[in-house]
Amino acid sequence: MATLNEFLKQLGEDAALLEAYKKDPEAVMRAHGLSEDEIQAILSGDKNELRLLCGDEEHQTFVIIHHGNDGE
Repeated sequence: MATLNEFLKQLGEDAALLEAYKKDPEAVMRAHGLSEDEIQAILSGDKNELRLLCGDEEHQTFVIIHHGNDGE
């Protein structure tokens, strides 16, 4: 089971994981053991909740989540 920080790091480093995430983000997050709160925070784009869940109070966290059709 990945922590939220581990999952986001892996998402940025693993092209195959990113492609799977683009197709079905919720399924990929569940498969990586993210909690319901983490999944909902990502899907909603709630920056404050993501910051709290990442445990990153002293550093700014940047999360870029792609949802939808990008013209493919």
